[in-house]
Amino acid sequence: MGEKYVLVCEDSIDGIFTGVYDGWKLGNCGTRLELCVEMSGQAELFSQYMVIEADREKAAKVAGTIQKRLGQEVYEQLCYAACSTDEQKGTCIYYALREGLSGGNANPRVLENLRNPYILKISRIQLAVWHEMHRFLGFVRFRELSNGVLFSVICPDYAVLPLIAPHFADRLPGENWVIYDEKRRDALVHPAGGEWYIRRQVEVEPCQGEKVRGEEQYEGLWKEFCGSITVQERRNQRRQSQNLPIKYRKHLTEFC
Repeated sequence: MGEKYVLVCEDSIDGIFTGVYDGWKLGNCGTRLELCVEMSGQAELFSQYMVIEADREKAAKVAGTIQKRLGQEVYEQLCYAACSTDEQKGTCIYYALREGLSGGNANPRVLENLRNPYILKISRIQLAVWHEMHRFLGFVRFRELSNGVLFSVICPDYAVLPLIAPHFADRLPGENWVIYDEKRRDALVHPAGGEWYIRRQVEVEPCQGEKVRGEEQYEGLWKEFCGSITVQERRNQRRQSQNLPIKYRKHLTEFC
């Protein structure tokens, strides 16, 4: 059994796709590979470690190949998997792509092969991320600061910022807005009329900057509206907790 290479990548879509790009040639030589998103506490014996810096150009090439040869659906599912918290997600994505693109023939139905343990894991973890991502399309609440920036704080289980970014960029193209993931300390930044980007490991005070005049009044009107449409006789706390888990409520205006 030959030497194994462990590629340590940034925990992001770009980081994992860069690892796939750099590891492809090694894989073509029959080298065993593992893609890790963080260094484990103890190094494995007889394994060579390589730290891979995220490269947007390399990641874009991998993304383009997936979209062109395997299709948009496969690309999206792999992105969902890359945003999960599973420690083996990088390795699973790499070997799923090896199977889907093996022998020069693309297989757009590669993720249907659930007999492959890597693909089976992708199927499970991407579904959990997909569910949370769709929840946050409706759970984000902005408040306008005195400098005109729309600001929101969220605390998702998964790194959903790059997944929800296109949705809000499409709906608020002319606004300066920030969505801050307080769990990972990542900020999704969108300058008015520009392209969104993510700043990692930043310190943001959720209350920094004063609200614009009248903001509290609008918040009060929103709470009043939510209360007015509630039919007390039909309240179902169990169903409400299923559709809107308590862990997401601390940043929702109507529950503050």
